[in-house]
Amino acid sequence: MDSGIRQDHITGVKNMSKKVNIIVTQPPYGKEDAYSAIPLAETQAAAGNSPSITFVSGGVHSVVKGQKTGYGDAAIWQKDVPSVEATIVKAKESVKFYALDADLKRRGVADSEIIEGVSKLNVDDLTNRILESEVTLVF
Repeated sequence: MDSGIRQDHITGVKNMSKKVNIIVTQPPYGKEDAYSAIPLAETQAAAGNSPSITFVSGGVHSVVKGQKTGYGDAAIWQKDVPSVEATIVKAKESVKFYALDADLKRRGVADSEIIEGVSKLNVDDLTNRILESEVTLVF
């Protein structure tokens, strides 16, 4: 079992790993909440913390395969900006991804539509994740 204690490889200083819970509430259409939350979580992993992102409410649309979100302005859409899906797939080794099952059901998102590596959780699980986390951020 992981004790949560990390030792900095440069300084040798031991520090406690923090559980960082990021919650994305907004749909990905025209917004950058999901896209911004993922690199934030990756930086927490790089710092030795244990990050997770949970998509709730309209945010569950971010975990649908093949989603065309169109976040940002038109000049950004024309560039080689990775999709939220590609960003989740890239980050899933260092970040745990969840979606609230009731919100997926309410919005008609089938299990077969969910990006691989995203787990479903229920309200009780989400509540426990919040209570167990040292830091909870909401986008």
